[in-house]
Amino acid sequence: MTTNERPYKILALDGGGFRGVMTAQILAKIEAEISAKYDGCKLHEYFDLVTGTSTGSLLAAGIALGMSAKELLDLYEENGDRIFPSGMRFRRRFTGLLSNLGLYNNKTGLGKVLEEKFGDVAMGALPDEAPVLLIPSYDLTARRTNWFCSNNPKTDPVWYDSVPIWKICTCSSAAPTFFPPFELPYKDGTERPFIDGGVSVNNPALIGIAHALFLPYRDAVDNPPDYTLNDLAVLSIGTGESIEPFSYKQVRRWGALKWVQRLPDLFLPAPNEVNAAICWQIIRQESDENAKRVLRLDYALPSREQYMDNEGYSKLKEVESVHQAFLKKQFGAIDNPDLFKAYKDFAQCYLDGELLSRDLARTTLRDSVPPNEAIAEFIENNQYPTNKYPHKCD
Repeated sequence: MTTNERPYKILALDGGGFRGVMTAQILAKIEAEISAKYDGCKLHEYFDLVTGTSTGSLLAAGIALGMSAKELLDLYEENGDRIFPSGMRFRRRFTGLLSNLGLYNNKTGLGKVLEEKFGDVAMGALPDEAPVLLIPSYDLTARRTNWFCSNNPKTDPVWYDSVPIWKICTCSSAAPTFFPPFELPYKDGTERPFIDGGVSVNNPALIGIAHALFLPYRDAVDNPPDYTLNDLAVLSIGTGESIEPFSYKQVRRWGALKWVQRLPDLFLPAPNEVNAAICWQIIRQESDENAKRVLRLDYALPSREQYMDNEGYSKLKEVESVHQAFLKKQFGAIDNPDLFKAYKDFAQCYLDGELLSRDLARTTLRDSVPPNEAIAEFIENNQYPTNKYPHKCD
């Protein structure tokens, strides 16, 4: 039971490289539902706080800056080859995981794309009506995760308040073995290298909850609401995970290189699952009514055996047959822009309930309410905030 009239709504977006296309497609459905119910409003008008890691940070920042879901999809479609150049992918695949790091150029790649799209808007310069923006990135100098937030008290600015948002997103997206670290000017005049926030918090739902309840937030606004855990609503979106099992016979023969190649597939989903379960439990507690305030959207990526062979993937069977063998092997990749259409189609299949949902909060695979319906129910149960856009609340 909330103590405020309307819940404080948090949108949390996982990391996952180019699989962020699927997140953007899901966001398009969420935005359409919000727009239909609340007089054409957009994502940035509905959520009070948006947080994202790695590719999720790009999406979160875009939302905070007022971009539509279609504009976010366009960002991936139009710039995928600049962010993940084909030559770099080729060298990575055939000459080793680490051979590209000294060659990647942020002046023409990811950093340049984000600078073009987001401009020079600083982290502390978002307008008051924008949702709070929260982006994690790992500080290699301090050996700790930095929570970059947009709502620090104006009377007590933080060193990164004047840093452009595109630079902070580049830090959060600097996935080891894919991109080099990105440096930011620190308060002591030095440069500090940062890497992908997914190193510590690939699913940022929990830090979103923590920040919403964090005391400095109350100091940053006039007449702040007294939010408690019972006032929060969380919509969390993953980028999929493989459920292809490994046998002891397989893994016992893996050498160091094979383990390194499997690191994203093995070690990123595990904390995502734990964070999702904790988020579900602390919001829901023991109340079915509270369960209406938390929704995790994630899915199982098709294994090589499942892809194109399971009737649940009916729409994906329309993909040209010449691509089938390639997609079977590469669908879980996080650095392949050639999969843009396949990712969009897959996300739509998921939304329509044609795929196995990955219910991470319960760590089981089961048939459930189609995600389209679950999204509509979440929006119906967690109404529009009156404090920023009261004219669209009725």
